Amino acid sequence: MTNGTDVTTQNPDILLDAELDAAALEAALPTLAEKLAVLAGDLSTDERAVLSSIVTSASLNLQELQKGNEEALFVFAKPISAAATPEIRSRLIGLPNELGLVED
Repeated sequence: MTNGTDVTTQNPDILLDAELDAAALEAALPTLAEKLAVLAGDLSTDERAVLSSIVTSASLNLQELQKGNEEALFVFAKPISAAATPEIRSRLIGLPNELGLVED
């Protein structure tokens, strides 16, 4: 509470972010990837290109961040990040391939 105001009413995501932990994110990632793969299969060519661009860009960014230090701890603006652990980062880096968004 700040000045008698509940900050969660100002930013409802703050409660959600605080409740997410690395274990929950790691557990959720496989089913999320499955759902994204189904979604990707239902997209138009243009929509699939946009999804591919977003997922591939995130993957490449994470690859650059962890170069030379697989166990690096990153500091994020939010209490927890989707890239919070090496396991999650590894899965996210491989997500474009897992979703079939890149050519082998």
